[in-house]
Order: sequence, then C-alpha cells, then structure tokens
Amino acid sequence: MQRAYVDESEPGGGRDHTAYVMAAVVIATDDEHRARRAVETRRPARMRKLHWYEALPGQRLSWLDLLRHAIEILVIRYEGAPARPERRRRRCLERLVHELDSRGVHHLVFESRGPHADRGDQKMLDAIRSRGLGVHLRHEHLRGSEEPLLALADIACGAHGTGALRDATCTEEIVVA
Repeated sequence: MQRAYVDESEPGGGRDHTAYVMAAVVIATDDEHRARRAVETRRPARMRKLHWYEALPGQRLSWLDLLRHAIEILVIRYEGAPARPERRRRRCLERLVHELDSRGVHHLVFESRGPHADRGDQKMLDAIRSRGLGVHLRHEHLRGSEEPLLALADIACGAHGTGALRDATCTEEIVVA
C-alpha cells in the first residue's frame, strides 16, 4: 500500500499569478516509520518542521537525500492564464488525483492550510469524485508539525523550483494550463 504526501508552492512568492506547483511524494506505508525518523533527525532544533525556504543552502542539499524514501515524486505545475491561487490549485489537484488514481494510490495527506481552505479541498475532491475519478480516494489534512513526511513534499516543491529535481529518476513533471 502507498500513501501520497502533498504540498504546494507559489513560485515568485505568490506574485506570479500564472504559476503554481503541487508535489506529491508517494511512500510505501511499510517505509513510513523509517522515513519519519529520517526526517526528524534532519530537522534543526530551531524549526518546528523542515521547511525548504527556511533552510540554509547546505541543509537543502542534505535534505534532498531524504527523497530517496519516495517510490515516486509527482510534480504538477500550472502554467496558464493568470488566475487566483485557488483556481490554480484546483487545476493541479484535479490532475494529481487523476495521476495518483491511475497509479493505484488511494490515500492523500495534505498539509493543512486552515479549516476554510481545507474545506475548499474537500469540495474540490467531492466534485472530482462526482465525475467518477478518485472514487476510492481518501484524504486528510494535517499540520506539517504533526506529520514529518509532509516535509518531503515541501522539499520536492522547493527543489523543483531550484532545478534540483531535474535528475531525480523517480520524478515525473506534468504541466497543466
């Protein structure tokens, strides 16, 4: 069994309304405990969770090694007409559900963005299911400080933005508009 840990990033600090990145790091459930331990041992004491943009360059390099726990890394990138962040997120999420469903991954863990935004994800997932996609999909929202494996998706987003994922063999990048 596999589970996907999902996080997002807005390139340009949210000022670029034509881009959005969503990464899903797929982990075998029997490797989750070991992967959590690895993430926690790399977390600096000053951080509640590993966060790519708060890291020093040397830390980022060492964190890339944590992605070896992934079976697969999917990066969905929105490149389209200017749109609000939630619309760009929905476009990425729709494609992500399709990709994970076709791979037999039926459990997603999102980093919580707060109750209101989490309900928006729920509505979007319900709408996707109503069209017959992802009908077996379960999901949950957790805080990054509660689930260390969400840091892997954060690392994938950040590393994608710097080009550091370019040579990773288990990474697939998909562009949506």
